[in-house]
Amino acid sequence: MIALGVLGLAAFFLVGAMQIRVSPGYAHIGPRFFPFLVSGGLAVCGLALLLEALQPRPAGVGEGEPERLPINWGAVLVVGAALLVQQLLLERAGFVVASALLFWGVAFAFGSRRYARDGLIGVTLAVAAYLAFTYLLDLNLPGGWLAGLVLRLTGGA
Repeated sequence: MIALGVLGLAAFFLVGAMQIRVSPGYAHIGPRFFPFLVSGGLAVCGLALLLEALQPRPAGVGEGEPERLPINWGAVLVVGAALLVQQLLLERAGFVVASALLFWGVAFAFGSRRYARDGLIGVTLAVAAYLAFTYLLDLNLPGGWLAGLVLRLTGGA
């Protein structure tokens, strides 16, 4: 049932994406790109879930009550705090700094203790997302004090 729900959600997003109007002279990635990407990702996940559900199971597997894992409330609180910090810093510090800290906080909550590596990955992903949204999609994400610093160092206005 979950697989069918995910496939239905993929179809819903696909129909919605098809209804987005695109001007004929649009030079960049159009407004349909991400809805199509999400729809395709949901379709792949839905198909994988459906294939998994249709696989025959050995006798005794999947019967009875599922084992319940305890909730790690500390990790939940750290992720919540990381989200709050990201929202508080987004305008002031900028998208890159806020999102890198969010990535670092979630990695910490998931048990990673490689702080420098996680920070480097967070900055790399945040810069890539910032550049993609700013230059490919022409969407302005908050630059924050980092953008001001870059402009001062490069002699920009």
